[in-house]
Amino acid sequence: MADVVSLAGRYERNPVLRALARLIPYGSAVEVATLAVVDKIREDRVRTFFDELGTTNAIDNPDLLHSEDFIHRFLSTLKFAMNTRRREKIGWFARLLKTSMEGDDGLSDVDEYEDFLGVLEELSFRELRALAILDWFSTAPRKEGQNDMQWTMTFWDDFCGRVVVELPLPADEVAGYMTRIARSGCFQELVGYYNTKPGMGTLTPTYMRLKDFIRDQA
Repeated sequence: MADVVSLAGRYERNPVLRALARLIPYGSAVEVATLAVVDKIREDRVRTFFDELGTTNAIDNPDLLHSEDFIHRFLSTLKFAMNTRRREKIGWFARLLKTSMEGDDGLSDVDEYEDFLGVLEELSFRELRALAILDWFSTAPRKEGQNDMQWTMTFWDDFCGRVVVELPLPADEVAGYMTRIARSGCFQELVGYYNTKPGMGTLTPTYMRLKDFIRDQA
């Protein structure tokens, strides 16, 4: 793994991040020598994670180093970040951790934090992208008296077309793809309506909260 001293020195102005860097588990010298490529990948991911943590003062309180709850959250989040390929998602993991330390945001409970951490880990980058696209279309105006199905029908075909292009995804797989995303609790299929389309559904309050937790605050 990367030189821990070098990583810690990268955050010399933040003693908490410097101390946290020393908690990162590193492999043996033999493993490092043998798995140099893996080592470089993990080093880049850890730096991405720490660089995002360092963008605010949310984690700049030395008392956090004595908090079992915080250390648990940090190690759990870092584990997922180190196993994530997309840098954007690594940043989202770091933002989730930062958000949990930024006052009364509804994510201070450790058990609830683990729930949202699990949701973020379970969703692939493409699935999160599909949800973000649906979120964009969900700004469509809603006429008085429209139920969820009638309103969603006004943009669902356009949403599917954009997903096909941007993910990309075959058109005949969109319905099944969205059905699978429903497992996360961030998307709910519309059932019980007449003439609804396969896979059609809406975002949930869980998604809205997750979006707020990982959004870029800058």
